[in-house]
Amino acid sequence: MKTYKKHIIFALALIFFAGCVSTPVEKKVSIKGPVYAIDGVSYIPLSSVVNEYGLKRKWDSIAKKLTIYQGKKEAVLAIGSNVALIEGVPKKLGAPVRMHRSIIVLPEDFSSSELAKIFTKKDKIVIRKPESTLPPTCDYIIAKIVVDPGHGGKDPGAMGKLGVREKYITLDIAKRLKHHLENACIEVKLTRTDDRFISLWKRADIANKEEVDFFISVHANAARSRYAKGFEVYYLSEAVDDDARAVAAAENASLKYETSSFGNKRPSTDLEATLWDIEHSENRKESIELAESIASLAYTRLGVKNRGTKAARFYVLKGARMPSVLVEVGFISNTAEAKRLKDSSYREQLAKAIAEGIISYKKKYETTEGFTK
Repeated sequence: MKTYKKHIIFALALIFFAGCVSTPVEKKVSIKGPVYAIDGVSYIPLSSVVNEYGLKRKWDSIAKKLTIYQGKKEAVLAIGSNVALIEGVPKKLGAPVRMHRSIIVLPEDFSSSELAKIFTKKDKIVIRKPESTLPPTCDYIIAKIVVDPGHGGKDPGAMGKLGVREKYITLDIAKRLKHHLENACIEVKLTRTDDRFISLWKRADIANKEEVDFFISVHANAARSRYAKGFEVYYLSEAVDDDARAVAAAENASLKYETSSFGNKRPSTDLEATLWDIEHSENRKESIELAESIASLAYTRLGVKNRGTKAARFYVLKGARMPSVLVEVGFISNTAEAKRLKDSSYREQLAKAIAEGIISYKKKYETTEGFTK
């Protein structure tokens, strides 16, 4: 009888230990960074997740959809939703993805366990270029912008009073703008960093390939009247007044320096123009509000004549697949404004004012999760 009991106990022990061995241990990654308790749920910043796994990300401002990926593996999430697509398969989260203090946060359990199943934790030693390294808390919806210094190289742009050349003014302001934006946790890519020619189509293509949130093209204005002056910001649409058409014609004149164009084709018919509008309609609302914010801050900070925001068909904005604006910082055909633009301290004020306008809209956009009006 004792022997029989021993066999039973041994068999049960084998079953128990076999079960322990065969049950897979859930893979879990310890993610470094702050933890926020929101409605009884632990959340961690998206930036901590991105840094831990070495992920890349894409943000769809229209659908409020976030895609994080590592090679061909990806996870798709949406603000306010507790369902994610993991490698195309729906997965319910314990709590929804949220915005907290203007940053995106993910449920901690989901980030450390579910994401660990598809993403590989990156190596501890990572070499980064100092100029592209941002503070770990800089994980915002609007995190990356392309700034485009107008003209350059064989395309001098407008030639103004006192020997002022548009291509040099725009490059200097763009570099200063980059500095101010990066201090505000926005990564910035310049379409050019020296005096070189870049086609209008290539500039927009750079923004598309960088998968940025905004495209800002910097220019200086010129007019036949020496009395014309002021600061204005444009967005892409049909021009509604003669001044806007004239400015667009002047900036689009850079096409004469190009040997080819986007898709080897330029919009030349009413139908093509209509299709152009449809393609950009989804970004127009954000472009208008961004333009208004920049124009308003420039007027407040610089005391310049505010010529407002206007619509025009700029080829440099056509190819951009994100909200985009073209900033005219002043008239170099006006002696007084040309004198100010030659002054490095004034260009610094200009760059700072434009940066503040972008940052102001950025905060409003993120606080309302993209619904600014």
